[in-house]
Amino acid sequence: MSRVPSVQDILSGDRSSLSRGITLVESTLLADMNDADRLLDGVHAKTGKALRVAVTGAPGVGKSTLIETLGMHLVQSDYHVAVLTVDPSSPQTGGSILGDKTRMPQLAKHTNAFIRPSPSGNVPGGIAHTTRRAMLLCEAAGYNVVLIETVGTGQGDTLVRQIVDIVLLMLLPNAGDELQGIKRGILEIADVIAVSKADGDMVNQARLTANAYSRALHLSPERSQVIKVKTVSALEKTGIPEIWEAIRDIERTTRENGSFETRRNTQIKTALLKTAKTFLVSEFSESKIIDAAVENIHQQVTAGTRTVTDAAHELVRIYRMMDSNTDPDVEGSS
Repeated sequence: MSRVPSVQDILSGDRSSLSRGITLVESTLLADMNDADRLLDGVHAKTGKALRVAVTGAPGVGKSTLIETLGMHLVQSDYHVAVLTVDPSSPQTGGSILGDKTRMPQLAKHTNAFIRPSPSGNVPGGIAHTTRRAMLLCEAAGYNVVLIETVGTGQGDTLVRQIVDIVLLMLLPNAGDELQGIKRGILEIADVIAVSKADGDMVNQARLTANAYSRALHLSPERSQVIKVKTVSALEKTGIPEIWEAIRDIERTTRENGSFETRRNTQIKTALLKTAKTFLVSEFSESKIIDAAVENIHQQVTAGTRTVTDAAHELVRIYRMMDSNTDPDVEGSS
């Protein structure tokens, strides 16, 4: 089995091919990145038609449980749902606990659903560098709703707005002093707020919290579109249809007023710049000439004959000389 799936295999919706394609786009090897680029070019015409929704919130708020319940609601309504979850990476090993299929056992078994965990790679902002590329492959494979679960650092998960259409922010029932403190963060990232765990003894508290947020955000002059606030219990499966209707209502409104397309175009520009930077970094780090120069210049810095800043400028000079097909002369080399 080839490590590089064919365009046709991706377009046919073959799960194994989709998994291999995502593995390819997650690779930082230059050869893999080139293969991934060709694969994405081949499927490009079939991307962009899915609704892209991020689910974010602090750890323990119930993101995975809500995603499974919402996902089951959608697949039972004939949607094809892809779930991309970003797991926190270990600072020591870079590894992650990729256990989302076990956290979403029902959805993982459904033929109209695809779940893929990815390590964050310690990237701030709640998403991985390659999440957008994985999302495009899922769209090409026929998934018309993509749910992205962020790494779960709370209000810091702001970069996800650069790749999705709608952000669903989950909050725990708490109508106390946190309201004003969290308000600005909500305004920065959220389109819909779901106050979770609205079940058992917490039902009234969840409703009070939702009402408090709704009043405060409705009066805010900082957003032209009012943030929708709902209560939800993934455990009792209540509030899920209302959450989905709020998401679809925002989609309809933004498509009608043109802001949907404007956001997508801005995201494409951001992706263009990020991808170019990624290619440059990979090309730089995989260059044997740069490797040799680093060893030589590192010795000069260690010996105290050169500063780190000066040494870095020298490496950039050498790289530019490589790019112009001029033989780079490493200063101080014999």
